[in-house]
Amino acid sequence: MKQLILILFCSLISLNIYAQDLEPRFLSSVPTSTNFTGIVYGYSSGDILLNAQEIEGLKASLNTLAAFYGRSFKLFNKPGKFDVVVPYSFGNLNALVSGVDSTVNKNGFGDISFRVSMILVGDRALSLKEFAKREKKKFKLGTAFKIKAPLGRYDETKLINLGANRWGFQLKVASSYAVTKRLILELHIDSWFFTENSSYFNGNTLKQKPLLSTQLHVIYLFGSKFWASASVGQVAWGETSINGIAKNNNQKNSKYGASISYKVGKKSSLKASITNGLYTGRGADFTSALIGYSFVWFDKM
Repeated sequence: MKQLILILFCSLISLNIYAQDLEPRFLSSVPTSTNFTGIVYGYSSGDILLNAQEIEGLKASLNTLAAFYGRSFKLFNKPGKFDVVVPYSFGNLNALVSGVDSTVNKNGFGDISFRVSMILVGDRALSLKEFAKREKKKFKLGTAFKIKAPLGRYDETKLINLGANRWGFQLKVASSYAVTKRLILELHIDSWFFTENSSYFNGNTLKQKPLLSTQLHVIYLFGSKFWASASVGQVAWGETSINGIAKNNNQKNSKYGASISYKVGKKSSLKASITNGLYTGRGADFTSALIGYSFVWFDKM
């Protein structure tokens, strides 16, 4: 019984990895042949809600360092971008399991993500010189396709892993509307799809139904160097099954957050954000803080 409850717990943790990544200004435009790179540090901590008497006071804390690189280009005559993110995490989980104090420490690389995005309506693929003279549209519509590759640290004999040992595919559709020159509303709808993990803890098989999420961002531009946003997101569906047995653990979680970004010099910027649980029916109720540095450069013309 204890083992089945722990397996259910781990399936909820892997679910939360994909649940909500609040991302304001997803539809921001850049000239073609723009390169961007940087590093992000994040810290998350909070409770895990299981509704199981055998596990009490389940808490987790996780530190993550992520390096990223991206590039903009013309895609079907539309502005497109590609980016890759490589995360490294370390942290611990602790709880009372049947009255015994238990702690698990983990560190290593997580699954690498690759994404291609494009703006379908509201902007054109422009060079650096053309970009500065462009006419800005009020409405934008864009899409993105992300892949999480099972390249992170994974050991099927361990119950908790940083890698998921399965492929994840995200399809996103996003729109934005400039209410004024400074105030922007942005809406995202996306869904994750997963392959099965046939090596889930000593030969078990984990499957997961698609996970749906929505995000709403209110963004205010204080000038060319500084912007801030307030965000809210909701997650639904995503039930898991182990060895064909459904776990009745559809997600009904929501989060809220805030972000600020400041441009340092001509080519660098700093960004900070914080997110917290608005409602958590099942799974991880985390508070997360991020701070990142990015640097951009343009190809020589």
